[in-house]
Amino acid sequence: MPRVALLILAGFLAASPALSQSQALPSGVSSYAPATETPIPSWEARLGIAPANPGGRESGLLNFNGEVVTPRVIPLNDRIASAFVPRFHLGSSINFNGTRYAYAGATWTVDLSKNVFVEASFGAAVNDGKTGAVVPENRLVVGCDTGTRGAAALGVRLSDRWSLIATLEQFGTTGCSDKDKPRGPANFGAKLGYTF
Repeated sequence: MPRVALLILAGFLAASPALSQSQALPSGVSSYAPATETPIPSWEARLGIAPANPGGRESGLLNFNGEVVTPRVIPLNDRIASAFVPRFHLGSSINFNGTRYAYAGATWTVDLSKNVFVEASFGAAVNDGKTGAVVPENRLVVGCDTGTRGAAALGVRLSDRWSLIATLEQFGTTGCSDKDKPRGPANFGAKLGYTF
């Protein structure tokens, strides 16, 4: 019985190259060659809205966000390898009654499927938050006007051009002030992205 199973397995292995070669490939494409078409570099503009700092000071206010994301600095065909190549972003968050800030940094995008992706972003930021000796009860104690911004996102591509992105972002100011517990804004929200 083991000899019969080995003979059947050997027959399948011998037949598989012939079967794969019997299917016609497009001209100029080798069955062993990787894709030769390099992804087209593209810019992306994003607009969004987020409740400011839910559950804390400035809670209940709305942030309006705009962001531009560059193409990858090195376009790659491989999904895994391209996840390590950053895109760069520049953005701003406007709040008419609370802390506003602008930021710039790097974004790493990982495609989970053709339509779903996750992102991680990190960079520098500046804000116009309250840093003086007396801070109103309804405003954040940010400690200083500069800091870092970290963000995580889950996105869905609605089409070749449009995407919807759920975001979580935190402006960090730890260590820049002697004030007790300085805290930058943390925002949960959504953005609509357009690739051009």
